[in-house]
Amino acid sequence: MSATKTQLQQLTEFLLLSMKPYVKANNIDAWQEGGTLILSGEDLGTGYQVAKWKYNAVIAIENFPHQQVDPYNLLAMLAAFLLDSAWPRDELGLTDPTLDIDPISDDNATVIIEVELLDNIDLIPNANGPVLFNGSRYSVALVAINVAEEINVQVVPGGDA
Repeated sequence: MSATKTQLQQLTEFLLLSMKPYVKANNIDAWQEGGTLILSGEDLGTGYQVAKWKYNAVIAIENFPHQQVDPYNLLAMLAAFLLDSAWPRDELGLTDPTLDIDPISDDNATVIIEVELLDNIDLIPNANGPVLFNGSRYSVALVAINVAEEINVQVVPGGDA
């Protein structure tokens, strides 16, 4: 997840940007339906991952101009975004997206995309934060994870194995 956007927000913005000028911002809507809060409590060093939020995302596109934009392009955009995102969908047990395309007229259709997504819920220390956890105050945010870029290994001759 980016520091400020959920996976659903990222996906919706990508689809809107990819289909401009054929789909207008007021013709696309997105929301979450149901979900599971997967508790974690993992210490990330500079904060905690208290949970993962696994949810059903719905993206509705009204007035989709299926005569001007091949619906297979929309399918390819959705697949490409999910594959490029490097989110470990199989590892996380997330189901593949489903779509319902309802022709409204010869010129347009309503498209409903349902996709299972997962966002991390991370906490960073904040004395005025709204979340009390382990006796301290935190704010919900993306925790920076420091990853080693180099490692020095010294081999000591005659050392114990």
